[in-house]
Amino acid sequence: MKTYTLLIFLLFFNYSNSQNNIITYNFKILEDKQLLDNEIVGKMYREDMESAKYLNFRLIFRDTIAKFENTQIAELDGKETKGALMKSRCRKEIIVYKDSIYQNNSEGAFEENQYLIVKPIEKKWNLTNESKKIDNYICYKATTEYIVINSKGKFVHPVIAWYCPEIPYKFGPAGYGGLPGMILELQEKNNVFGAIKIELKAPLEKIQIPKKGIKISHQEYQNLFIKLSKSRF
Repeated sequence: MKTYTLLIFLLFFNYSNSQNNIITYNFKILEDKQLLDNEIVGKMYREDMESAKYLNFRLIFRDTIAKFENTQIAELDGKETKGALMKSRCRKEIIVYKDSIYQNNSEGAFEENQYLIVKPIEKKWNLTNESKKIDNYICYKATTEYIVINSKGKFVHPVIAWYCPEIPYKFGPAGYGGLPGMILELQEKNNVFGAIKIELKAPLEKIQIPKKGIKISHQEYQNLFIKLSKSRF
C-alpha cells in the first residue's frame, strides 16, 4: 500500500512540474490631472495613456519560479509604445525565484544589461476583507507601497493588489507577490495591470534566471543612479 501511495505521489509531482501556468495582463495608465495639466509633460502623458492600451504582458509560473514579460516590444499598427513601456517599469523581463526578484537594467543612465538587480520579494502587505470578482474568481484586496529614492528626493507610492486564494501561487505582475494567492490585478501609483486571460496547466516553457550583468542589490543600484545623476548636474 505504501509503495502504491508513493507511486501516485511521484506521478502527480512529475506531472505538476511538467507544466506551466500563464496569465496574460493588459496595462493601463490612469489619468493624473496634475500631470495632464502640466505644459511640459501633459502631451507626452496623454500619448503614453493611449499607447498603453496596445501593451500586453504575460506571467509564466510554476511552483517556486515565475517570469513576467512584455509580449509586444516596439510598435503596433503605428503606435509607439516605448514611453508607456518605460512607465510600466517592466521593459526587461522579471524573474522571481523563491524569495528573490531578478531584473537587468534597461538602457539609459548605464549600459543596457550592465547590472543584474536582485531584490527580495515584497512581503509587507496589509490584508483586508474587501473583495471583488475578476474573471469569476473571488479576489481580496491587499495594500503596500514602493519607495523610489533619486537625486530629487524620496518618493513613496501606493500599491494595491487583488489576489485570488483559489489560485494558490504567490506570484503576480511586475515582480510583486508573497500573498496567499495569485495577484490578478495590481495598481502601482497610476499603472494598472489587469488579468485578461488565465491558462492553468499550460505547456512547459523553460524559465531561466538572467546571467548577464554585474549582480547588485536594488539599493546599491539606486545609490549608483543617484551618484551618477548628481555628477551630471
